[in-house]
Amino acid sequence: MKLEQSVNLDSVSNNAYQTSGGETIEADVHFLCTGKPLSSAWLRETTLKDHLDSEGRIQVDQNVRVKGRNNIFAIGDITDVPELKQGVNAAEHAQVVAKNLRILIGEGKDKKLGEYKAKAAIAIVSLGRKQGLAQFPFMTVLGRFPGLIKSGDLFVSKTRKDLGLKPK
Repeated sequence: MKLEQSVNLDSVSNNAYQTSGGETIEADVHFLCTGKPLSSAWLRETTLKDHLDSEGRIQVDQNVRVKGRNNIFAIGDITDVPELKQGVNAAEHAQVVAKNLRILIGEGKDKKLGEYKAKAAIAIVSLGRKQGLAQFPFMTVLGRFPGLIKSGDLFVSKTRKDLGLKPK
């Protein structure tokens, strides 16, 4: 892992990779783990075709509704919300949509639709049993502290609780 550097994968020769910092890395194999394209081309043939941005993401308003539509919602990676596409953010989109659906069908206590605000980028990566890497909006931390945050149970207990499941 090389922080704040990139590798031009088009310029590979003899399994040698050049980083943007000028370092040469030799490797037998590499895995491309970023920039997966959206599988949304099929939406261009639907009633949502006029609600897609240039990247194929569905344009949503602050209520997570498809822009210009009062009764269609979109959540997760497919939305044009300017934030990292992470499961935790999609789960928060779903919370807002669930509240808004209850309001729209007349079962909600509130009359004002819930709003979603994009979150700052935060990522925590486990680097083994005790170490980790955490990227916060204001700094990056490497070592035991981020390892403690993530490596305990990899947020499995929290996810089970959020889904209404009993702890193991």
